[in-house]
Amino acid sequence: MVVRSSFTDFHTQKLNSGTRKYEAHIRRFQRSAVNRAAISTSTNKKVVDDDGVSHFNGTDYHKGMDGRERNDRRANSRPLQELLVLVSDRTEMHSILAQQRDNWSRLFHSTTTMASVFAATASAVNGAVPAPGLQVVAIVLGVGAAALMALVSKFQPSQLAEEQRHAARFFKRLGADVEATLQVDPRLREEASSYWERSVTTLHALDRAFPLPLTPIVVEKFPKQVGPSKLSGEVDLARPEVKVSRHSHINGWTPSAIEDLKHTAHLLQHSDIPEYVNMANKAKLINLILSITSPLSATAGVVLNMAGCPSVAAAVTVGSLFAHTLTHALQMGAVYEVYRNCAGYYGDVEKSIEQVLRLPVQEREDATIFLHKISMSLGRVPAMTPMVPISNKTAGSLF
Repeated sequence: MVVRSSFTDFHTQKLNSGTRKYEAHIRRFQRSAVNRAAISTSTNKKVVDDDGVSHFNGTDYHKGMDGRERNDRRANSRPLQELLVLVSDRTEMHSILAQQRDNWSRLFHSTTTMASVFAATASAVNGAVPAPGLQVVAIVLGVGAAALMALVSKFQPSQLAEEQRHAARFFKRLGADVEATLQVDPRLREEASSYWERSVTTLHALDRAFPLPLTPIVVEKFPKQVGPSKLSGEVDLARPEVKVSRHSHINGWTPSAIEDLKHTAHLLQHSDIPEYVNMANKAKLINLILSITSPLSATAGVVLNMAGCPSVAAAVTVGSLFAHTLTHALQMGAVYEVYRNCAGYYGDVEKSIEQVLRLPVQEREDATIFLHKISMSLGRVPAMTPMVPISNKTAGSLF
């Protein structure tokens, strides 16, 4: 028996904004999951999706519900399905930009290398056989190489590419979380409105953390104070934590589970996050020194050429090329971005714990599922109790 539904055409979602229409495509593997999540399931009903794949649903999520309640739950899942389309579109955009900016990095490096080599060669030949034409060539090429080095030091193409790679990864993770939530029994997952609000807040936070244009909104490459990337919204600290009674077992939330989560959040806030912020700060300092050295040396080579010291200018130009190549090879801007996003990743896990503890127990996700998600996010064994051994000084073991 083939089950048809109004949700089987989710491969093309049309989002109306004013009088314009925007189309976004769900990938094949996502389309099948969304279709199965949207239809009414039954233990003995054979389902054939749009791709011709037959399967049986072994769990009846709607058992005991009347038609109105089923329709309400379908309506609650519709915004999440539209959010999944938007997240998929953003993932694709950031993946394309990551490849584009990586190409920029390679192009700038090869162009700067050629200009520096020819400038050094012209200076050396001019030192052996003086010729005004060679001096002009060396000066022009040296100025071009210095300008390119300064431009690369300013925008850091390798760091820009790493930013977009991380953005694609975090958007993909958000999409996978929404997709998994759609497949979970509504009685076990977080209350729909709370999850929707948190997911949209995360989407906007990622948009701010990883802007698409280079200007005017751009992530500062050498900030005075290094901090973790903000991958989700801020926790409402004015909202107190919800206390759970000693004998409470609502949604599986017990005092021992809450204490385990509090201990994990404390370690993340005071150990894991500061550790990666400190490493990001060191990477930033190394990158700053290398970024200043290469264009400064290239400029010194130009000045020496103009002063009539071509042999010395050739040596200085080669030195500036070495500093630039070292900067490109080490990619300290990308290393800085990796450490900063590691801190942001753990900060996001800590925020998710703080947000859940401030929700009413009835609106929370099932405690067992949430504890397993946090454990796997930290690289821990899901079934271990406590999640992080008391003797450990750090919570995360993923990085």
